[in-house]
Amino acid sequence: MYLNHDEIVSLCFSGEMLDWDDACVNAASLDVRLGDTVLFERAPGRMVNYGKRERLDMMEVKLDAGGIVIKPGDFFLAHTMERCNFHDNTAALFRIKSSMGRIGLEHLDAGWVDPGFHGALTLEFVNVTKHHEILIRPGDRIGQLVFFKGNPVSADQSYRSKGSYNGSDSVVQVRYKE
Repeated sequence: MYLNHDEIVSLCFSGEMLDWDDACVNAASLDVRLGDTVLFERAPGRMVNYGKRERLDMMEVKLDAGGIVIKPGDFFLAHTMERCNFHDNTAALFRIKSSMGRIGLEHLDAGWVDPGFHGALTLEFVNVTKHHEILIRPGDRIGQLVFFKGNPVSADQSYRSKGSYNGSDSVVQVRYKE
């Protein structure tokens, strides 16, 4: 079952969400805001071997208040201003804000946050329009988290001990964990 407004506020005040804004708490979700660093796919690319967790050729861009224009077809990684500090019984699902979707910004379906995760979320976006550029700025409400509480996972199964992407305060490319 998802958490409601009051439960989300309680979760945030307990320290499971850091750098959150109380104006971003909704009836059943928490809006998350775009951070100040994005990674853009460079062209021309090369083949990427997923099995070896090879990285894409990307260029890091620090955003200022003016933001950046996303051209049709552009793929980029971004991070949230908010950081998670989940207990072993908290999980979340990231969904793009409907207003972002309505202007053609799409989030790839990779938005599950496991129990025990801590750090900023890295998000995967593409401008799916054919004819429109999209301006994004740091602090834009880019998406929302829907929270779930369940039975705690064991310490050896928690993302806290198994996760490859824990601890980041910025955007992270694919990472191989041995």
